[in-house]
Amino acid sequence: MRRRGFTLIEIIIVVAIFSVLISLGLFMSMETLRGTLNRSERDIVVSALQKARSRALANMQQAPWGVCYIAPDYIVFRGFECAPGLPTNETVPANTANSIVFPSPIVFSQLSATTTGGSITIAQDGRTATITVNQEGMIDW
Repeated sequence: MRRRGFTLIEIIIVVAIFSVLISLGLFMSMETLRGTLNRSERDIVVSALQKARSRALANMQQAPWGVCYIAPDYIVFRGFECAPGLPTNETVPANTANSIVFPSPIVFSQLSATTTGGSITIAQDGRTATITVNQEGMIDW
């Protein structure tokens, strides 16, 4: 009489194959998560820059508008100087896991949105995103 079922070797091989597939899936999902976090931070900075630029173009409060980074927040401010704690500031929380290189405040002049320009670099876990603002106020990411 012949017995039906799986041998111990067959079960071990199937478990090993599943283990390899699951570990690859976890690795790939973690890389996807890291990339998403980096792109999300870039999008937050671009959004703050666009907000300041549109306010300067619209001549809101008859003043220039700008963005600066004072850890752990990005600050959208009115005027030429970025000072924390002003009632006219808007703070946007930054992801503290990122390494952020933000030049001196980027200020958009009223009505024309021209600026001195600069590059903002966001790095995390070997991923780098660079946002460039040229003198005409164009935001490139």
